[in-house]
Amino acid sequence: MSSDAQLGELLVQRGLMSEAQLRTATDFQQQLGGDLRSIVVKLGYVKDAVIAGLVAQEEGVEASVEITPDVIDFDMIKTLGKETLEKHQVLPLKGADGHSLVLAMADPNDLRAIEEIQFRANRSVEPAVTTKAALRKTLNQLPDLMKQAEQRQGGRIPPDRLKALRATPVDKLMRAYLVLQIESGQLSLEDLLARASKL
Repeated sequence: MSSDAQLGELLVQRGLMSEAQLRTATDFQQQLGGDLRSIVVKLGYVKDAVIAGLVAQEEGVEASVEITPDVIDFDMIKTLGKETLEKHQVLPLKGADGHSLVLAMADPNDLRAIEEIQFRANRSVEPAVTTKAALRKTLNQLPDLMKQAEQRQGGRIPPDRLKALRATPVDKLMRAYLVLQIESGQLSLEDLLARASKL
């Protein structure tokens, strides 16, 4: 859906809005500026989720009205940077194939956003339409969501670190662990030496 006029026409055709409501919305748009989608939602004529579903259907792309932490690609967020995501109002989602990047966005025809993300990620982009409200909410919560994701990932060791861990002799690892515990105050050196002398 490349223009506000096409969106307005489609909303009227589908019976989601009357011609009079469309005229009111376009009058607001001419006076205040902004995009028709936001104005229609603010006027209460059509819910943003309905428009997102309609746009997705018309464009033949996936619709993702709600963005939950389990579908967010946090690694790609680190690659792209929060500034880029906020600039384009997009969010990377986990894809099924791993080769392309699913990108939650309100406008699947935003070629500037798609091209910049493709360049930065070095992967092709598959748009998934979502609501502007869902994007704003998730982008605002991103720092907390990333912390939670890191905490959940706590038990997982990256493959390169796991390889290094397996290659290090156990006695060296134990000595390093004990030194770290003593330095952090979790273990008393005197107690450790006293216990070791009893073995």
